[in-house]
Amino acid sequence: MRRLAWRAVAILPSPVRGLATLPVRRRADAELRALAPMPPGDRRLYVGPWNTAGQAWQWVRAAERHLPSTAAQNLWAQRSLSQAHFDFPADHRLSVLAQRGRVRELHGERVLRESTHVLHESGRRVLADFHAGSMLEDLPDLRRAGVSPAVLFHGSEIRDLRQHAERSPHSPFRVPERGWDDYLRTLQSIVERNRADLRRWREEAGGPVLVSTPDLLDFVPDATWLPLVVDVDRYAEAARLAGVVPLERERPVVLHAPSNPRLKGTEAVEEVLSGMESAGLVDYRRLSGVPHEQMAAFVAEADVVVDQVVLGNPGVLVAESLAAGRLVVAHLSEQVRDRWPGLPVLEADASSLREVLESALADRAAARELASQGPAWAREHHDGRRAAAVLAPWLGAPAPG
Repeated sequence: MRRLAWRAVAILPSPVRGLATLPVRRRADAELRALAPMPPGDRRLYVGPWNTAGQAWQWVRAAERHLPSTAAQNLWAQRSLSQAHFDFPADHRLSVLAQRGRVRELHGERVLRESTHVLHESGRRVLADFHAGSMLEDLPDLRRAGVSPAVLFHGSEIRDLRQHAERSPHSPFRVPERGWDDYLRTLQSIVERNRADLRRWREEAGGPVLVSTPDLLDFVPDATWLPLVVDVDRYAEAARLAGVVPLERERPVVLHAPSNPRLKGTEAVEEVLSGMESAGLVDYRRLSGVPHEQMAAFVAEADVVVDQVVLGNPGVLVAESLAAGRLVVAHLSEQVRDRWPGLPVLEADASSLREVLESALADRAAARELASQGPAWAREHHDGRRAAAVLAPWLGAPAPG
C-alpha cells in the first residue's frame, strides 16, 4: 500500500507533490537531525552503510577500546521497508523514511565535518544514496574535507562466482552458466560492478582495501584481512549458564542457522541432519530469522554447530560458536587453513558431512578436545584486538599492546 501511495504521489504536478510530501520530509529530516554527534577524539572513524552481521558496529567498538584517542561510529541504512536487521546494534540507524529527507545536506555534511576517516562497506556510499550509489561518488567531497577513505568487502558482493566455481569442487555456483537463475545472474552482476569500481578506486583513491574473511584474499589479492569481531565474553557466559558439555548427551543437539541457505549448503545439511535425527543419533535444530541478541543462548544450548559446507569461509557464526566452546563443523578451503593454521573447526563438505559427524559421535573425547580449544582461539583472534591492530596504521594510531 505504501508503494502504491508513493507512486500516486509521484505523478502529481510538482507544486502539489511538494505539499503532499512535506510532512514526510519533515519527519525524515527530524530523524536525520537526531543522529548522535561523533564523540571527541584525535581519530574519528565512520563506517557504513550496511552493518552486515553487525560487524561495522563491532569494528568501531574495537577501535574505540583498543586505540588511544579514537572515536568511532557506524551507520545502518535500511534498504527496504521489509528489510530486517536482526537487532544488531548500530550507532546510527536510518529508516527508509529518513532517506527521503535531506540526507546529503544533514547527514553527509555532518560526516564530513566530524570524521577523519571513512570506511565504505561493500563499496557503497556513506554520505547519501547509500544503496544505488558507488563509493567513488563520495571521493571528491571526502578529499575536499581532508577525510581519509578505505573500502571493505564482506563476501558475496566481491566473490566472483566463476572463479569460485573453478577453484572449489563444492562451490554452490558450480552449474553451467547457461543454467544460472536470476539470483546467480544478479549476484555476478553485483560482483562485476564492484570489481570495476574497485579498479577505479585503486586509480583514484589509493586508500586501503579490506576484506572480512580470509577466503576473500583469493578474490581480492591485494586486500588486507580485517578479522571479524564477536562478543567473546557474552558467548562464554552463555555457555557457562547453559552448562552443556559438548557431546555428553546421548543425542547431541546439532544447530544450523543459515543466514543465506543457498550459500550455506543448507539443502545438503538438512538432508544429513534430518536423516541422522530420524535414526535417533542427534536432535536437529534449524534457526532462521532469530534476533541476534538471542543467538548466544541458542548456540550455548547446542553441542555441535554446523555452519556452511560449500563456500569455504569462516563467518561470524563460526567465531561465535568457538567462543561458546561448541564443536564447530564447516567447510574451509585449503587456502584458509594455510593462512590460519590451528583453527579448531572440524572439516566437512556437503558430501562428507554425515561421515564426519558420525566419526565425532564415535570418538566423543577427541571432539570435545577440539571444541575446548574454541574459546581461547576466539579470544585471541576475534575479541577486537586483532581488528584494531589492522586499522591502526590507516588511522595513524599506535598498535594495541
